[in-house]
Amino acid sequence: MFDRIVVVDWSANSTPKVGRDSIWICVREGRTVETENISTRHAAAGMLDELVGRPGRTLIGTDFSLGYPAGTAAALGLTGVPWSATWDLLAASIRDDERNHNNRFGVAAELNRRISGAATPFWGCPPTQRCPTLASTKSDPTPLREWRSVEQVLRTRGRRPFSSWQLLGVGSVGSQSLVGIPVLRRLRAAHEGVIDVWPFTSGLSVPERRVVLAEVWPSLVDGRVGGDRVRDEMQVETLADWLADRDTENGDIEALFEPDVRASDRSAVVREEGWVLGA
Repeated sequence: MFDRIVVVDWSANSTPKVGRDSIWICVREGRTVETENISTRHAAAGMLDELVGRPGRTLIGTDFSLGYPAGTAAALGLTGVPWSATWDLLAASIRDDERNHNNRFGVAAELNRRISGAATPFWGCPPTQRCPTLASTKSDPTPLREWRSVEQVLRTRGRRPFSSWQLLGVGSVGSQSLVGIPVLRRLRAAHEGVIDVWPFTSGLSVPERRVVLAEVWPSLVDGRVGGDRVRDEMQVETLADWLADRDTENGDIEALFEPDVRASDRSAVVREEGWVLGA
């Protein structure tokens, strides 16, 4: 189904960084596996652009949330298809320069102001970024659900996903989404008609376009551990191998794009929340 599989471990660092908790991109083409550690999102975006431009079919899995709990776009006062309207808003709001300096906490504070007028639903920031609409700790109650449908499913299976609202802390994913979604939004615009964003543009079915963007969760697959290699590096390679093993003549990779989602959740999943490939 795919000529290459790309797995991205994203980062929201505010300065260039390599090693642990930085950007790792694994590219598997056939039996060839190449993993790069990239210090800035600007450089990583350039690499993704080059990969999309390569001939053949490409699956790109990113390890941050591509959507938010149902009702987020409406709470922000957005119109149109919820996921796309939210992507447009983030792309217009986030500033992220070539050295990783970004305004994600300021954007989160403004989104909170629009949604609730208080320090919720986004939370988690350094003390220097605290303000009336953004706090370092979680505030209750929140006007929107904490978990997307896929995260609720993962939790019932004993997994521990993090909420899209949490911006800071070990394992958090909220900041990565704020700075990652604009990169994907621009990538898709630059390659118009080439990229499917699963499940938003293809539904809960097999995408047809040459390039497929999908949300992945490396912790879904037991990774390699030990030695002197960085955990993030091993995780992206393990997940790329797992996906490639399913993308064989007798594999079941197509089934991953057709998950068993409850009928009552399907509309929200496709229009706003998204899903984790393989969940």
